[in-house]
Amino acid sequence: MKIIQLLIFCSFFIACNKEKKVEITPINNKVIDTVKEVKEQPVIEEASNLVFTVQIAALKKPNEQLAGLANVYIYYEDSLLKYRFGAFKTYNEAKTLKLKLEDTYEGVFVQALLHEFPISITKALQYLFI
Repeated sequence: MKIIQLLIFCSFFIACNKEKKVEITPINNKVIDTVKEVKEQPVIEEASNLVFTVQIAALKKPNEQLAGLANVYIYYEDSLLKYRFGAFKTYNEAKTLKLKLEDTYEGVFVQALLHEFPISITKALQYLFI
């Protein structure tokens, strides 16, 4: 009985695994050149759109106290309101502010933004030193 069940299972398995052959018929023999030249953007342009900020909080709900701080920027990302200070051209400037804010805000860190989108510090520094 087990042998019959095994044979049925194997034949079903083999029948299901057969590949269907599909024949592709070209509509016309016309070749279209779809390759376009991509001009590499200079690193200087990318670096000019790169800023370093210091993030002090990321919250689901607005915080009036944080929003009322002078020079705070509020970003809405990933369903969170992110409160950040500064728009520095160098990592060291942002790091200096971070060190000053560590006593006041827990978990403060430097965030790099390229075209106002967050990127890793490592990638940001690569843009600066390429």
